[in-house]
Amino acid sequence: MDAYDVACAMTALAHAYTAPYCKVEESFALQATHDFMFLGLDVASYDHRAFPGVVPRTAIASLALAALARGPWAVWRAVRGTGETKAAARGAARGALGVALARSHAKFRGDVKYAFGDVVGALVAIVSLCEFHMWFYASRPLMNVFALAATLRGCGAWIRSTRSRERTDVREAVIYITVATFLLRCDVVLLLAPMGLHMLASGLISAPRAVGLGSVVALLTIATSTLVDSWFWGRLVWPEGAVLYFNTALNKSSEWGTSPWHWYFSSALPKSLLCAYPLALMSVFIERRARPIMFAALFYVGMYSFLPHKELRFIFPTLPLFNVAAATTLSRVWNNRRKRPLVAVIAAGLLFTSLALVCVFTAASSVNYPGGVAFHRLHHDANVAPRPGSVHVDVPAAMTGVSRFGEAASASSGWSYSKTEGLSVSAFADHGFDYLLNAHEHVPGYEVAFVADGYAGLAVDVKSAPSVLRVKTKPEIYVHRRASLEH
Repeated sequence: MDAYDVACAMTALAHAYTAPYCKVEESFALQATHDFMFLGLDVASYDHRAFPGVVPRTAIASLALAALARGPWAVWRAVRGTGETKAAARGAARGALGVALARSHAKFRGDVKYAFGDVVGALVAIVSLCEFHMWFYASRPLMNVFALAATLRGCGAWIRSTRSRERTDVREAVIYITVATFLLRCDVVLLLAPMGLHMLASGLISAPRAVGLGSVVALLTIATSTLVDSWFWGRLVWPEGAVLYFNTALNKSSEWGTSPWHWYFSSALPKSLLCAYPLALMSVFIERRARPIMFAALFYVGMYSFLPHKELRFIFPTLPLFNVAAATTLSRVWNNRRKRPLVAVIAAGLLFTSLALVCVFTAASSVNYPGGVAFHRLHHDANVAPRPGSVHVDVPAAMTGVSRFGEAASASSGWSYSKTEGLSVSAFADHGFDYLLNAHEHVPGYEVAFVADGYAGLAVDVKSAPSVLRVKTKPEIYVHRRASLEH
């Protein structure tokens, strides 16, 4: 890892520090990581047994992350003692994931440098640092992020093989992308298809070898996942097969909302790539070697656009490919900076503008987890909670940062937790909860002890120049204390 890679890793760690909590889409892997770290092999007590979610996910990624986190977590406990143990464990897990992704990105950049030269390799890092989403999500335990760590290495090996034409590079590309497809995210097959077509068309691999290698790796991956995850879930299951069936045969993903077919191209990519988006599109006309990369990225996004339910994280594997294409355009600008200084100035302005937007996005993200803030305040502010007690966590709080990493570390602490859904506002007192975390401003029998604000948009305030943009907040999650509880 060179200085650029260290900068990427530090950026990922900075995001983990400024926004330490996780939202509902990250909850499965986060809770599973917690359970591996704190409950050992007592799978019956794991969070997923009580709250299995809509579809099963593999536990292998969380198990690996828990193993990676044990080292830094042990160091923290040795230096700081046992206080804040769970918060430190969450930080260790997120930090380990962020650094792991940065290392995969470093390997990817090394392969790009081999194929395109040092300038393009450096610019890939610079472009990525002028974007928000890759490094913000780098430490977040999403299956998409675990898959990105694998696809970075696979795509890097593929790009390297276009110059080296070595069988080892081709084999590495096939293995990483295949494992990511059948273990972590079945949609990565949309990346395997264009890469495979390119390798076949360019003679990097023969059809029999591609089928043979891909089949062996796929079968071994499925067997490993089925063995481990059947133990984890307590029933025979291959998680990615279940996900594929849910999204295709049952076509139920649209129940979580739909977007128009062009959403990825007109909204997600511009927001995520910022200035790299037009630069990547320009590369098709400027750099011949970037065309296969853009073909793979556009094929993936184009095919995914047919699914009505769309989320930015679904197209994470393509972001590094777009960045490589953008870097080739910037490389041409850099090499011709003396001939066309105005173009160089415009390109530099675009990068600085993107970097400024990253700062705005970062400020907004730091106030977007009111559930986590409220849960932390409940456990660490005697004015909010004068003594331990029973806590009910409502859905909005659970979706915005509450996790087992925020619970008391000791089972004998006096704290107990409930996430029972469907309770009416008037029913909380009947259940005898001492504290509530929910989105209700008023609850009979309770008083508001703390209010956690959440993100409410951006406001333009020219009077506060140079900070023209201001992050707005509004009350989101209330901590209620039972009125009869002694202060």
